[in-house]
Amino acid sequence: MTTRLPQTGLDLSLYFSRIGYDGNAKPTLACLKQLHRLHEQNIPFENLDVLLGKQISIEIPSIFEKLVTQKRGGYCFEQNTLFAAVLTAIGFEVSPMLARVRWMAPADAVTPLSHMILRVETEHGPQLADVGFGGVGLVEPIALDHRAPQHLDFEPRRIVHRDKHLVHQIKLGEEWADVYQFIPEAVAPIDLDIGNWFSFTHPKARFRNSLLVAQLKETGRIIIADTEFIERDWRGNATRTQIKSQAELQSILSEQYRLQLPEDAKLRPFAS
Repeated sequence: MTTRLPQTGLDLSLYFSRIGYDGNAKPTLACLKQLHRLHEQNIPFENLDVLLGKQISIEIPSIFEKLVTQKRGGYCFEQNTLFAAVLTAIGFEVSPMLARVRWMAPADAVTPLSHMILRVETEHGPQLADVGFGGVGLVEPIALDHRAPQHLDFEPRRIVHRDKHLVHQIKLGEEWADVYQFIPEAVAPIDLDIGNWFSFTHPKARFRNSLLVAQLKETGRIIIADTEFIERDWRGNATRTQIKSQAELQSILSEQYRLQLPEDAKLRPFAS
């Protein structure tokens, strides 16, 4: 089943300007890879609005206004809904799917279906695309039907079978670690609505309780994880700096991510 997402309120020229894309927009794997990387380099992953108590809309006009016009970021349901609409407008066949996040989760924990991912059909077969994971998200799409390691020159990835699931893994040092697991079937828009609602509403939802901001750079990634600012290169080397105040957080958001919070905004764990 392919679920076509609505595209009302989508302006491709403004989106391309936002991510710095000036090539020909064609439904090819080469175009998909370039758009994927540029999206992550220019639209940061962030859950700031969730921590500020705001509702998160995944209607295209609202997402476009926030991520493109206002030059903000967002989390998976915002990022991948926008990306899916862009790809569909270009001519790709796109199917949204839902995944259970396994990254940093206990082996026996059953996590919710709270992460949106995309299946994108290309001339080289179906690809897993995901511009909305954050800290260890995909840099480029990976082939869904290919079981050998991929992305060998940076952050090796692979997809393995586990029971009826597919598991997206990343290689860290000599070990493979789970990122998320999923059943490769398209979901309906109502399923995305429920997953999104859980993510900004449920008291135990991760984004209600943790600050996460992440962006891809040419040399690696920059990440805010609660009170820590992390700069990590492709070799896995990381520099960590403690964020000691709301003012320091505001400065990092502005200088590193070009994000500006209201002056009176108070974010946990800095809120009094």
